[in-house]
Amino acid sequence: MRHPYNKFIRGELVAIVLAILFGLIALIQGVFLLIVICLFLVAASLIFDGLIAINMRNQAHGIKQIMRSVLILMLALFLLILL
Repeated sequence: MRHPYNKFIRGELVAIVLAILFGLIALIQGVFLLIVICLFLVAASLIFDGLIAINMRNQAHGIKQIMRSVLILMLALFLLILL
């Protein structure tokens, strides 16, 4: 039997792995756009973690994770627009 939140867990893992890959490539190549994409992927993984926590009846942790992801998204958008 599959875990009921399998899609959220898979999305979180994919976002983390892609963030690591884009982060390493951004460090090596020094491409600013890859750094912003990495920030978006980190925010996506935090959103998935928050959704998992909310669905598992841990409201406080879920809301904190989603708030952290919103802050990271705002930072990434600020960097993208400004620079």
